[in-house]
Amino acid sequence: MLIGKLFLTSLPEATFCAGMLSLMLSLACGPRLIRWLGSRFTERIASDSGLLNELHAAKQNTPTMGGVMITGTAVVSILCFADVSSPLVWLFCLTIFSLTLLGASDDWIKLRTTRKGLTARQKLSFQCVIAFAAAVGIYLLKSEHGSAGRIGIPWMAGTVQVSWFWIPWAAFVIVGSSNAVNLTDGLDGLASGCSTIASIAVAVAICGGTATAVNDAGRSVAAISCAALAGSTLGFLWWNRHPAKVFMGDAGSLAIGGLLAIAALATGNELFLAIIGAVFVVETMSVMLQVGWYRRTRRRVLLCSPLHNHFVFRGVPEQRIVAVFWLAAMLAALIGLSAAF
Repeated sequence: MLIGKLFLTSLPEATFCAGMLSLMLSLACGPRLIRWLGSRFTERIASDSGLLNELHAAKQNTPTMGGVMITGTAVVSILCFADVSSPLVWLFCLTIFSLTLLGASDDWIKLRTTRKGLTARQKLSFQCVIAFAAAVGIYLLKSEHGSAGRIGIPWMAGTVQVSWFWIPWAAFVIVGSSNAVNLTDGLDGLASGCSTIASIAVAVAICGGTATAVNDAGRSVAAISCAALAGSTLGFLWWNRHPAKVFMGDAGSLAIGGLLAIAALATGNELFLAIIGAVFVVETMSVMLQVGWYRRTRRRVLLCSPLHNHFVFRGVPEQRIVAVFWLAAMLAALIGLSAAF
């Protein structure tokens, strides 16, 4: 039976409790899961940069694939506090599971073979399939309430109707968000800290400061899911902070970005997400800029991409880099929330 349905009467209450449950589960499950992962799945430092491998040599053999703890505890919390009679709950959970499975497969290939995981084409193809399926599902569910095909505009009390084009747009947002978090995951606590901040901000933006009923399907599922993710990533951060005892791997980063995206899409907040998740956007743009400029001129804009690796190459201490990125994430979240209210 649904816990939230039994004891809670408002969306803010259910959202807060979902976050607290996933946080406690993450902290409680952490030690045992880390020991289990350490006996089976440990990090292999093998990037394309010899210097980066040297700088990160101390991270070799750290337990990885800890993202299963993030997604597992988040899903448990979602199922406890969201209305399980809503198809949107199961769409969210299935999307999370699919992206976790894709990420875990990529991690497993890296750890068990000499390959560097799935090829870029393979990973992108699977992501697109998952993203299009989720986009179609959300579109059909929103059609039942007459809100399908609309994109919310920040700082404007209105939406733009794009009809069926919303589906490829939504798929693009899901794939982009998933890969953006994946690219940000490179230093101890970087992705998990920024994800916690972004998840809290998106949950607050969706709640909108109003006491919406728990059974307000789309809005409540999205808010509760983001709160559950915030608690899970915050709990994981306890183990992932410098020096990290565990890494999330693609099993976590792909699913985190995907969940943030579908929560924003389900509530028409995808452009708000781009503001709130500005750190992820900048990290992604740094890679695109580096690759594009190098192909054109055979010269590099950054010493190494994504952006956080540029500062690693410049000798900036890892903890200082992470702290600055967290501050940037907080600032982006505040700006995004100012657009949402």
